[in-house]
Amino acid sequence: MNLQFLIIYLSLLCGWSFSATSQANHNGECISQATESSSLTYVVDVSGSMGDDLYQLKLVNGWLLDRVSARFPCGVRQYTMVEFNDPEIGPTQITSSRKEFGDMFENLDADGGGDCPELAMGGIELGLENSPDNSVIMVLTDASAKDYDNDTLINNIYSLISSKNSQVLFLITGLCNGLDDPQFLIYRDIAHRSFGHVFQIRLSDMSKVFHYLDFTLSRPVGTSTRLLSVEYNGGSNSEQINVVDLFGKLILMTDGVISTFLIVGPDGNSAAMETIVSEKWGSVYVVENPGTGTWRMNTKGRGRYSVTVEGLEATNISVTINCAECHPNATCREFSGRKECQCNDGLIGDGFLCEDIDECAYSWSNNCSGICINTYGSYRCQCAYGYTKNSLDICVDIDECSDRNLSLCHPLASCTNYQGNFSCTCPYGYYGDGRHCEPNECMTGVCSQDMACVKHRGHFTCFDPCSQYTILDDPWRSIDSGYGYKCDSALSGWYRFTGTGGIRIAEMCVSGWQCNTLAPMWINGTHPLEGEGIVNLTVCAHWNGDCCYWSTNVQVKACPGGYHVYNINGVPFCTSAYCTDPAAKKDTCSCAEDEECRMIHGNYTCVCKNKPEVYDIEDVGLDIDCGAQEIRVSLHTCQLRSLHLFVTKSHLLDSRCVGNKERNNTGVILATIPLQDGACGNHLINNGTHATYKNTMFVQMETDQIIIRNYKVQLEFSCSYPLDLQLSLDTSLKPVVSSVILNIEGTGQFKAEMVLYKDENYAFPYYDNEVTLSTKATLYVAVTLKAETSHTYVVVMKNCFATPTRNFYDPVKYDIIKNKCPNRRDGTVSVKENGVSAQGLFSVQMFKFVGDYGTVYLHCETSICDAARYRCKPSCLGLRSNFPQVDDPFVLKYGPIILSNDQPSS
Repeated sequence: MNLQFLIIYLSLLCGWSFSATSQANHNGECISQATESSSLTYVVDVSGSMGDDLYQLKLVNGWLLDRVSARFPCGVRQYTMVEFNDPEIGPTQITSSRKEFGDMFENLDADGGGDCPELAMGGIELGLENSPDNSVIMVLTDASAKDYDNDTLINNIYSLISSKNSQVLFLITGLCNGLDDPQFLIYRDIAHRSFGHVFQIRLSDMSKVFHYLDFTLSRPVGTSTRLLSVEYNGGSNSEQINVVDLFGKLILMTDGVISTFLIVGPDGNSAAMETIVSEKWGSVYVVENPGTGTWRMNTKGRGRYSVTVEGLEATNISVTINCAECHPNATCREFSGRKECQCNDGLIGDGFLCEDIDECAYSWSNNCSGICINTYGSYRCQCAYGYTKNSLDICVDIDECSDRNLSLCHPLASCTNYQGNFSCTCPYGYYGDGRHCEPNECMTGVCSQDMACVKHRGHFTCFDPCSQYTILDDPWRSIDSGYGYKCDSALSGWYRFTGTGGIRIAEMCVSGWQCNTLAPMWINGTHPLEGEGIVNLTVCAHWNGDCCYWSTNVQVKACPGGYHVYNINGVPFCTSAYCTDPAAKKDTCSCAEDEECRMIHGNYTCVCKNKPEVYDIEDVGLDIDCGAQEIRVSLHTCQLRSLHLFVTKSHLLDSRCVGNKERNNTGVILATIPLQDGACGNHLINNGTHATYKNTMFVQMETDQIIIRNYKVQLEFSCSYPLDLQLSLDTSLKPVVSSVILNIEGTGQFKAEMVLYKDENYAFPYYDNEVTLSTKATLYVAVTLKAETSHTYVVVMKNCFATPTRNFYDPVKYDIIKNKCPNRRDGTVSVKENGVSAQGLFSVQMFKFVGDYGTVYLHCETSICDAARYRCKPSCLGLRSNFPQVDDPFVLKYGPIILSNDQPSS
């Protein structure tokens, strides 16, 4: 809460406390000592909700004491501080030391308070008891009075007000209930009896309250006479005011809603009233040089309203006989035969000494909307850069973009206006600061694929980033490091990672709050190999459980010597940083997708991730996948590289069927053979119970050793199938399958099937009408797409789940694949293929639904995707990539699968 404005007027309030004998000469020395003084007393609500109020009060208290000393340099004053909340009242602190009073403010602590009403009456009683006569009691609170109905307490407050002639002012910034609540109305009663006032205001009206207090309270003690204090409950009312003394002014203060307010002098004419303040919570009017006699006041109002009238003899303490005693920057004024020295506007002092007020030092003492510049006795307002004054003398933003002469943006640039500023931006494909724009050659591919381009004004440069980079060797970047607040917001340019933290950015989703940052950055892809030039890769930030909450592109190049360099820009938010994988800590280890960096015999080298080491050519073998529609054989080249052998060509018995490198640089040579006799050289052997297909892969290799020698090896393989399986053979038994016929416009007819297999090779399906399994068994499920001709369409399993009934919409269900990704809460779920071929493969351990269920039904919501046009393989690391569907999703069902009798009870 902002209380600075209040303090301005409280400083003037203290001037009410000194006698006319307290004066200072031109040198600032007191020429007589005050014999009378009164106190300024704060009764402060210190409940927890007053924290902001007290904070602001502490900020301006020192300034307050400076103002008081400047106006009344010779007065002896008492400062009193009373605290209250609920259930505490007190303590009370009293001092005449300005420093000690400042310490009291600093030690105020807002805490506790319980419910909304506070013990305000107890605090006021304590303040009155500890304050001298003619005190000003300022009550600061944002709550109503809980102890309003304590008759003994209230009567004692009224007695103290009467005997001590004290004035109680309330600054109320909040209420527990409405304005008609007795807990609030008690404030009005006390203010009325003490010639005080209740300010029930919003923060935005604070300056108006201070103007009110400034005018009414800046006067010395004993120079005002209370003439009238009345309170009405609506309607029209009339009162007589007997003026028997000669006053310089009549001050009339109102509170409440008053529609008619008229003052008639002794001569029967309406008196001219100057309106000082006019607000909904009160008004101040002044009648200059009123004559003696009987005056009449006529009012009309709504609801509860009140009026007080005072006669004022003098307006400050600087009474003098000789106006020459006044400061040169003060004005000598006469009120009712008394001469007073008053500092001119913009100055402060007692009239004998006047000093400049720095109105710019405090926001409440000027009305500038821009920059305030102090001058002697005044100030001037100046608009900040980017602003100008309007017809109301208010600083408003200049829209530089509305006039090219103001912005000076290049004709091709776009201009964006902000409050007090603007920016010029060159269009895409151009380089410059917006004031100057020129074509950016670096965006047209002028440099080769392995060279980076840097643009300068008027020219560009191609360079090899492998020789121009900045080293980042921070150990904290390791994904093995823990919690921290590191941030890479300042990075920009080409960088190389070195040291124990790792030499490459991690290729896996890094757990949150790892590598000493809150949002770890990792590469969603595979690092390039040497010779592939500069490639673009996606970098993701892991935040709040989302592996790719934010993403951007980086440029990466594999350099001679086994290291990578990265063209990196600053991260989007702090704290986020690039994380490195410590698996490879030396600069000579740059491995393919199917390899990992290990230390062997004291050196780091690349070895196969999931394959045993080989020591001779005879140890190299094939991986064979005997499918229901085709045979797939694969050769892992990482085993050959460990022997310094590199595949140059591979083919089957039919040399037209060649092995191809699998996509995404996985280091696999793959051959696919249709399950037909004679296809790619297949040889079918039928022994009456099984059909066996045999073939041979021929692999041509070369070495990079000193002795050059070509190797050609023959790797034989075969797959056997029982004759009861419906493949390309005529059989009497069929596997249990779920199928659906699909017609895709322009491509022909497809058939999709879901089959349950017995083994992990997906070679032997269940062909019984009913399948009975235990929860120890594993379900191997294949979703296969068949077509009469070859197509590039692949199967994408979107949502696969199980229900205890045939109902697809059964509310009881268990997710196996959701949003194309496996259920990570179930460690038995494995998705072998999805979105990469004409079949989708997954497995899960058998289970039982809790309750009276003995069956399991499988459902798969499936789509097909054109792999020649789109990226069909889903990413389950957080990357958001939805592929276009060529057909609406279709559902395949399988079941029932019956649980065996040895199941545990639920």
